[in-house]
Amino acid sequence: MFDRLTKINTSNAVRFPAQCIWLKLNGSWPNTTWRTKTLSVAYSIWAWYVIGSVGITICYQTGFLIKHLSDIILTTENCCTTFMGVLNFIRLFHLQLNQKQFRNLIKQFSQEIWIPRITHPTIAAECQKRMKTFSIMTGLLSCLIIMYCTMPLLELFLNTELNSDEKPFPYKMVFPYDPYSSWMTYFFTYLFTSYAGICVVTTLFAEDSIFGFFITYTCCQFQLLHENINNLLVTAKTRELIDDKERYMHQTRLKQIIKKHNSIISFAKRLEDFFSPILLINLLISSILICMVGFQIITGKNIFIGDYFKLIVYISSAISQLYILCENGDTLIRHSTLTAHQIYECHWENSYYAKSHIDAIISKQFRKQINFMILCSQKPVKITAFKFSTLSLQSFTTVCII
Repeated sequence: MFDRLTKINTSNAVRFPAQCIWLKLNGSWPNTTWRTKTLSVAYSIWAWYVIGSVGITICYQTGFLIKHLSDIILTTENCCTTFMGVLNFIRLFHLQLNQKQFRNLIKQFSQEIWIPRITHPTIAAECQKRMKTFSIMTGLLSCLIIMYCTMPLLELFLNTELNSDEKPFPYKMVFPYDPYSSWMTYFFTYLFTSYAGICVVTTLFAEDSIFGFFITYTCCQFQLLHENINNLLVTAKTRELIDDKERYMHQTRLKQIIKKHNSIISFAKRLEDFFSPILLINLLISSILICMVGFQIITGKNIFIGDYFKLIVYISSAISQLYILCENGDTLIRHSTLTAHQIYECHWENSYYAKSHIDAIISKQFRKQINFMILCSQKPVKITAFKFSTLSLQSFTTVCII
């Protein structure tokens, strides 16, 4: 289904979340294994068609928004669907323009971050458990888009006459042509706008899922790193003297820990570089939607129960999606800052290297490496929204308070 970036051992191959198949169907997955150049070009054309269809549908929605600015309920409802479209239009555009960067990110994840179940079954199982949140979010968003795409059809066949001058569409839109001129025109317009909405929602949960997937496994790599740190000086905690072979083993372990720590930090930096522009747009749009819908729910009068329910669904979706992203960012911060405590508590001060006066040079070098790693670990590894805000629960609280 996806490019196999790790082919040495199929049991260790990366298993991306099932939601990622939608990135491939939408033309956003960085493929490198097309048999012919024609297929590669066709895939690129399809990707740009998806982006174009979403952009055109947003224009139709914007036309309706401008035309009905005086109706606050219609404006609020239309802003929710339009802004979600704008967010994922930008996401699709960003993924298409940064295919090489996305491919390199996946490659580094496969080589340095992925944790196979065969080598660390407990940690791998914990990673899969953490991903259940995104599965729930996927199910809820899927129900939402299914409702949008099917409810107008039910309304059409149950409540509207077949020769009606105006027939329902998935969203409120104004067209530059007459979509009701014939059944064929109506059918293709409905199909075109419905699929654009499907692309919007599937891109939302697919990209959020792979972002959470990367964050989850990065946090679990920190857990493995902490275990290795705890086992660093197991044989030298109370010893007055160790031989050269054992001393070499400790030095090798420490170098491996430092190397792994640097690779995790490097991946997190690349992850931030790739996702931070999208996270900034996501944060801004979510903040606007939460403010608009929340204000309407609190101050609105004579709101029909159906409209009230829609507003509750919109604000709940925006808050939950933002919370999941911020909670993952906060988890990464906590796991990264815990590294400094783990190093400090590995009993290096009671080990041979803290007591030895015979091998003073080696002991000093070892302690210096320990101290330097503690210093580096005190700076949290974090994901930012293009440096404007840090992805954390504190940021989430700030947005909700505003």
